[in-house]
This record gives sequence, C-alpha cells and structure tokens, in this order.
Amino acid sequence: MRRSSRPYISRLIMAIAAIGLFLIGYQWGNQFQHAHQTPLRIDGVLLRPPLELPELDLQSTQGPFSRDELEQHWSLIAFGSPGSAVGHRGVSRLIEIANRVADQSELRQRLLLLLISADDAPTLARDFEQLTPSLRVLSTSEQSLARLKEDLGAGQSGPAEGAELAPPLFLIDPEARLVALFSGAQPAASIAEDLKRLSERPDALPSAPQRPAEVPTAEPEPPQADD
Repeated sequence: MRRSSRPYISRLIMAIAAIGLFLIGYQWGNQFQHAHQTPLRIDGVLLRPPLELPELDLQSTQGPFSRDELEQHWSLIAFGSPGSAVGHRGVSRLIEIANRVADQSELRQRLLLLLISADDAPTLARDFEQLTPSLRVLSTSEQSLARLKEDLGAGQSGPAEGAELAPPLFLIDPEARLVALFSGAQPAASIAEDLKRLSERPDALPSAPQRPAEVPTAEPEPPQADD
C-alpha cells in the first residue's frame, strides 16, 4: 500500500515556517537591541560627525607616510618636535596609553602612535621608535604642518615649550577619520578607557554626512543662425 506524501510535505512546510519565524525574530531582536543601545560616551571630545582626513605629506624613517597608512588602524597623533620637551612628553603619553590597552590584544596590534613635527631628525626618530614598534616619528614642512594642524583643529593651541602640560591627542579611526580629541589635562588612563570603548563599538560612531551628488548641467545649445 502506497503511503501518502502529505505528512512529509506538512512537516517540511512547518520546518520552513519555523526557520522563517526564527530569522524574522533574530533580525527584529538585533534591530531592537541596536535602537535601544546606550549612546556612546567618552571622557574626551567625540566629534559629530567625524572629520575626513585629507591626503598627508609626511616622511618617516622608512620613507613617505600617506593617508593610506592610517587605514585599518586606530591612530593617536601628537604634535611636537622629537628634540623638545613637548615632544618627549607626547611620546611618553602615547606609550603609556598603549601600555594601558595591552590587555586588548587586537586593539594593541592595530594601534599606531604618531609624533608629527616640522623637524627632520632621523637619528633621534629611530631612537624613539626603538621604544615600541607601534611608534612612528614623522616630519613635514612648516607649511604642511600648519595646514594639517588647521585641518585637525589643533591650530596653535599646543602647550608652550616650558609648560608642564602634555600635548593634546587626536584619534583617527580605521577609516582615516578624526573621531575624537583628548586634551592635555585628560589622564592617560582615561584616554585608554575611551579608546577601548570606541574600538568595541565602532558602529556607534557618528557617520559623516554624505556629500550631495553633483547635478550635471546641460550645455547651452549654440545659437541658430538666422536664414
């Protein structure tokens, strides 16, 4: 006697329906969780929206250093000559922050520490870079340095040579965008915690506004000659 295939088809339909309900519920749950996440908060200044970085004209001990070098990394930038007290404090602060995120192996591997100035001192730069492989001491022209500071909002507000305050830091995300600022008064421990929060929730970073598409203009027709 031939068995009916209806029970099998019914079970198959029920299984497909159950999978569909599971997928719908999973997607809804993710959307609900994302919509009800607490806003991203840090002790530093979070930029809303992030600032797209321009192309860079920098030199490292290994050669040119471009904007592409920042992609896929979290980069902390300090401004200061490697031969100055400000530069020394900047490097010490960068290394202290890196040491405080050492328990976050992925973040630590993706972290770049950048000291930028207009002073080309390759010997001193190499001495600094021996302190940690993530440190880069970069140089550029006075004009390019002033332009970069202006682009990042640093201006001429850095600490004076005799001041005890550490230089401010600028955080660049893996998409080469300026996303946060840290004043010279913010402790390194606090900056390290901010960095951990940001790296754990990159999707919570504000999005840069999209540029409006350019509307092509029609070329005017040449005037018709009168008969």
